[in-house]
Amino acid sequence: MRVAVASLSLVVLFAAACGDEASRSAATVATATPIDVEPTPTPVQDNGGRQKAPIVLMHGMAGFESIGPAEYFYGVADALRDDGYTVLVTIVDPFQSVEIRAAQAKAQIDAFMLENGVARVHLIGHSQGGLDARFAVSSLGLGDRVATVTTIATPHRGIELVDVASGLTSGDGGAALIALSSAFLGTTTGTNADLAAQLTEIGHQYCHDVFNPENPDDTRVRYYSVSGVTQPWITVDLFSVDIVDPLMLSAYWLNLALEGENDGLVPLESAKWGEFLGTVPADHLDEMGWFPEIPQPAFDHLAFYRSLGAFVNADGPAPL
Repeated sequence: MRVAVASLSLVVLFAAACGDEASRSAATVATATPIDVEPTPTPVQDNGGRQKAPIVLMHGMAGFESIGPAEYFYGVADALRDDGYTVLVTIVDPFQSVEIRAAQAKAQIDAFMLENGVARVHLIGHSQGGLDARFAVSSLGLGDRVATVTTIATPHRGIELVDVASGLTSGDGGAALIALSSAFLGTTTGTNADLAAQLTEIGHQYCHDVFNPENPDDTRVRYYSVSGVTQPWITVDLFSVDIVDPLMLSAYWLNLALEGENDGLVPLESAKWGEFLGTVPADHLDEMGWFPEIPQPAFDHLAFYRSLGAFVNADGPAPL
């Protein structure tokens, strides 16, 4: 299900965000509204009586837990629970800075761990959710409670297309702006938004000069990463390649020209962090299993997340 917003309104929102406000520090944004967490079940034991470490799913920019029957990580939590894992899906403001989103997620993770009586969790973050996970570990003190951080299509080194759209680097800012607005069409907006700070933090300049230096990896935590790769044309081998969603086509082409292979939003090279597990044939939306009514013969997202859950718990081989 697509939860659409008007394209014109979104373009205006991006344009406003990419103006003078984009240069302000994300640390100065207003405190976000607290978000409640639903009660979670008792941790499940595997056949050997060993408690499996819970898995925390952290959504990306413009994300949500669920809207009606639509889920950000479509069917993933239920699939992992079927495999014996206790799962938390964090709910944070869709358009906010990493600092605020990570603080919201940490509060939910702390409550989840206390309620379930567990000492360590595995964090899996998609897109900006991966930056939230890294910040929560490195800057908010979660390092002693996190076993692994796995990021999927996270812009660890930023997205040059965002820098072009915001005027930080040379290029066709108008085309970049329209491409980004189209890429986010079909997502939901939040009422507590600070898109200026959010865009600043996923640009090359901020990631290189601020975020990465201030958020080094915690030596107690294992870091893994995965990237999606898509393409714009149909081939005879639909079982090994992904066709980019039309909403992301413009962003795909601009990203390809600027930084090479990408998933329609995040460049392959920017997604690499820690131990890079490899690529999946999926665009930025297919990575979470969006639009399940459209067949995706090249990528079974549920099988991927189930194998990833087993891998981080040392119950199975690397998923790729």
